[in-house]
Amino acid sequence: MRSSVRKIGNSAGLILPRPVLDGLGVEVGDPLEITLNGDEVVVKASKRKVREGWEEAAKQIAAHGLSEEEVEWLEAPLTAETDEDWTW
Repeated sequence: MRSSVRKIGNSAGLILPRPVLDGLGVEVGDPLEITLNGDEVVVKASKRKVREGWEEAAKQIAAHGLSEEEVEWLEAPLTAETDEDWTW
């Protein structure tokens, strides 16, 4: 496959063809790790941990006026033992 460097504002970008995105397992907006290895550019999918950032997001939500009970619910771990009241 071939692509070319394209002007994007004052910068430049490279369009990744769909088969490359699929091969990396990424979608538009996903983080990538880019390194230079001699004269080669190496692009890897940034592997995030499951639920990475959820705790901080819950705290930010809580800071916007949720009740104490709602905050406790957000901070509680979700496990098979805690979901017995849920309807699936």
